[in-house]
Amino acid sequence: MRFPLVPIRRRRRRKEESPYQLGIDALIAGNRDAAMKHLADAVRDDPRNLDAYVKLGNLLRERGHIRQAIQVHRELLVKRKLPSAARSEIVRSLALDLAQAENWRDVIATLKQLPRGERNEPKALALTRDAYEALGDFEHAVTTHKDLLKAGGAKGEPSLGIYRAHLALLAMKKGDQARARAEFRAALKDDASAAIANLYLGDIAAAEEDNERAIAYWMKIVTDKPACAHFVFDRLEKAYFEVGDYGRMMGIYEDVVSKAPSNVHALSGLARMLERKGTIDEAIRVAYEAVKHEGSSLAGHRQLIELLVRNERHKEASKVAEALLAERVTDPWAPVCSACGKTLKEPGWRCPSCRAWLHA
Repeated sequence: MRFPLVPIRRRRRRKEESPYQLGIDALIAGNRDAAMKHLADAVRDDPRNLDAYVKLGNLLRERGHIRQAIQVHRELLVKRKLPSAARSEIVRSLALDLAQAENWRDVIATLKQLPRGERNEPKALALTRDAYEALGDFEHAVTTHKDLLKAGGAKGEPSLGIYRAHLALLAMKKGDQARARAEFRAALKDDASAAIANLYLGDIAAAEEDNERAIAYWMKIVTDKPACAHFVFDRLEKAYFEVGDYGRMMGIYEDVVSKAPSNVHALSGLARMLERKGTIDEAIRVAYEAVKHEGSSLAGHRQLIELLVRNERHKEASKVAEALLAERVTDPWAPVCSACGKTLKEPGWRCPSCRAWLHA
């Protein structure tokens, strides 16, 4: 008896080249356009192909078609009797859709459909925490973050103190100064590495016209976290001026420079103080030192050029300007997210663009 060898080969080739398999291959290759096309064909050919539906919904979300993604994943949950593993995968996908749509209450309600053990997995806890945070429910956000840390496997997540500081900054932006103050203090108690919280505690004190208390908070950064001291130099100058002790800044800058001779921010501040004091040659020498450590960036060069011009050293200023123009101008004083490269408008603990933790 002869076997139909050719038809078998054809059937095997057709299976290997099915729209679903082509879609999976395209996903693996990173070709999202082809994956979308093939997976759409796959669900038309076989409406029972759950995996094709789920992946198609995920692609819709990635491409910004959030409503369609939500519709696909919701219909899968409503219309079908599903194996538990498949249901959980769809629930997680739907929660991500809803998060991208910023439907935070629905995110929490959706994640509650997961079995208890799966709700306590790190990814589900992190998403639940972010939902509570977005809703302004800081108590539940903190509790969920504690659960996340206990769950283990939460790589890249911040300590409890850092997270509290992040929430405090959010409260401060919303105008809830009392809540912000309480959270910043709790953050520092939980984790001393949240030292930048002193910057904002000082801002709150300054807003209440308590300059002495503001100075005390800001000086903690200068002494405890000198690498971040540049965030408070301008604030300290203004506060000391208002309390009638502006000359104190000279000693602060000198102390920082003595401990960190390459601290560009302190060198620039010291140069500015020396010029005001009338010690012009020393001010210019310190400004040149700042530029040497800063490289070809804008802020230090600008200060040096303006200092030279104010003191009628025009040829020297021209040479500095020419050297600056020959290089690419950047500003290293502005903090940058190490994950996405976006410039941060203010010091904080989480990138507002990509949501990466900056001080985890």
